Amino acid sequence: MKICFALLVDNKLHNYARKIAFDIDKKHNTGFIAAKLPQHVTLGEVIDIDNLDEAEKYFDILAKSINPFEIDVTKIDLKVFGDDNDGFGVLWMEVKESNLLRALHNRIYKEISAFPWRADRTSGDGIYYFHSTIALGQQPAKIYKEAYNNIENKELSYTFQVKEISLFCSPDDENKMGTYITYKTLPLGEKP
Repeated sequence: MKICFALLVDNKLHNYARKIAFDIDKKHNTGFIAAKLPQHVTLGEVIDIDNLDEAEKYFDILAKSINPFEIDVTKIDLKVFGDDNDGFGVLWMEVKESNLLRALHNRIYKEISAFPWRADRTSGDGIYYFHSTIALGQQPAKIYKEAYNNIENKELSYTFQVKEISLFCSPDDENKMGTYITYKTLPLGEKP
């Protein structure tokens, strides 16, 4: 089973990203795999677990320990993994790394080492890049390059306050796209 932790974006950014995803799909048939989950900023790589109850308990503690904070979204960008034409394309909104975001990422992966969980550390260069995905992978990378080039204003300079965190879960051990659900969402910093 796979899980990941993600911060939910505000409604304005969610709606903006979905409009772009919808427009790109109409022109390029890219599909809506990314739109199956609420628009979010993932806090790190996918984690393999055996016990969802244990992961949920950790998630509950994590959510209570984080106070709402601001996130800066800087621009729309394209990442291509593999061949520039036929590789895997991901169109995303780049999130400015802050000390708080990096510390939260590092904290999570340090704390989960106490569990029999395995983090899927496949970022390539060992650095996790904070982002919010708009569209990905149902067409060759050259289609995403064309879609990216057709976006007129790629600079966003948008700040929002993150107030919620989600636990995404997939029963699939192969980490297939489109198999995750929003298992649980909690407000940040809410004390009992």
